[in-house]
Amino acid sequence: MGIIIKQSLRNAIISYIGIIIGFVTTIQLYPHILEADQFGLTRILIAISTISVQIITFGIPNSVIKFFPALSKKTDNPSGIFWAFLIPPAIGFLAYSLILIFFRDFVISFYDSGSGLLEEYYLYIIPLVLFTVSFSVLNSFVKAQFNTVFASFLQDIFLRVMMILDLVLFYFDFITFDTFMLIFIGSYALLYLLLFGYALKEKLLNFKPVLQIFDKDTREKIRSYSFYSFFSGLTMLLIGNIDLIMVGTFNGLEQTGIYAIALYVGSVITVPKKSITKISFPVIAAAFQRNDIQNVKEVYKQTSLNQFLTGLIIYIGVIANIDNLYEMLPKEYVDGSIVIIIIGLGNLLEMVTGANGQIIIASKYFRFDFYSSWILVILAITLNAVLIPMFGLQGAALATAASIFTYNIIKVIFVWVKFKMQPFTWNLLGLLATGIAILLLSYLVPQFENIYVDIAIRSICMAAVYFAAVWIFKLSDEVNNFISEQLKRVLKN
Repeated sequence: MGIIIKQSLRNAIISYIGIIIGFVTTIQLYPHILEADQFGLTRILIAISTISVQIITFGIPNSVIKFFPALSKKTDNPSGIFWAFLIPPAIGFLAYSLILIFFRDFVISFYDSGSGLLEEYYLYIIPLVLFTVSFSVLNSFVKAQFNTVFASFLQDIFLRVMMILDLVLFYFDFITFDTFMLIFIGSYALLYLLLFGYALKEKLLNFKPVLQIFDKDTREKIRSYSFYSFFSGLTMLLIGNIDLIMVGTFNGLEQTGIYAIALYVGSVITVPKKSITKISFPVIAAAFQRNDIQNVKEVYKQTSLNQFLTGLIIYIGVIANIDNLYEMLPKEYVDGSIVIIIIGLGNLLEMVTGANGQIIIASKYFRFDFYSSWILVILAITLNAVLIPMFGLQGAALATAASIFTYNIIKVIFVWVKFKMQPFTWNLLGLLATGIAILLLSYLVPQFENIYVDIAIRSICMAAVYFAAVWIFKLSDEVNNFISEQLKRVLKN
């Protein structure tokens, strides 16, 4: 667990800085600088491109992480393996671009008549997808070599800073909205180029392709694994984006912008999970390669406990500050407050189930995700189609949370049946009780007139009491060790 803790902590620090920057961008800048339909356009483009990338790469990023440990032993130039994995996505991108061009009217017809901006900027999807595909494959290759921090910096901090600069230029009329969109797309291009340069500098990548180790048997294994893992990744992306796309379909870009704000805040809870997953998946894949099932069990329980620990404090912090958050936004955005609570709860339930998906994908049972994903995709689309017309934005949130919960319960049961391992410990109940108590106590904190001061004081008090309780009651070995080390350093000085 050493490498997981070390890199997860670094990733988490980067991610939390990214949250602050993202908060400024999403809550303070986007709604006040862009019109709701303009902001909705940026969210729709990202949602479409995210799902498109999953389709185009067809499971290759997971295959890179799964097979790199074994492939790297077959050559003295493992840094050149990347180019072989890039070939299928390159072919997929060319085919996708042609389809997108020829079926333009068909795709646009799915959207509400109030989505005129999408028609105008429709072709921007193609370069956005190109750079996102390239980044995704390269990032997985870098990640497979247990190097995750720089890519996290690019995604969580650098990209958001670029968005702020873009918004500021637009706000002061230095650029038009057309130029704003060009910079928006160009930021993703720069993201890929910087990661590419970093990989070359760190000798994680070179220009000498390694193809000879991909014999017929290896290619078949990669093809089979990619096919099945593709549906696992597509499933989670659909659940994460189908609500946004279907809100746009039923309610137009303005409602999409309102929902996107709430979705962003509710998804902040998943930051610790993303930080842990970046390094835990390669560790689990390597453990299966060594047939070290005990290590997998340890990672499973630790991911469940620590994801829930960090996710819970963020969730109760968001609930305690939700009125303050909406004080910062234009009045039309207030409809999203319930969405935050529902989406946040769904994400918290996912986090407590630990690394179940990574265990399944890294094991010989990876095909299970293929079969279970069909049920999930149908469930997600059906629930959104039924609940959005009935309950609007809250319906989309309910559909997403229910889909996430169902999918993760299925995976927990499967891992238990096949490996006789489950992620839950009694400490989770201690964390839950602590979280509920602190949320209730937070309402005893006096209300300050300045909302920024109120958020800061309320959040600091909640976090201090929460982590003090975790330390006193020894609810997490990792957190206890970290706090004890920091206290020793402070006392030494």
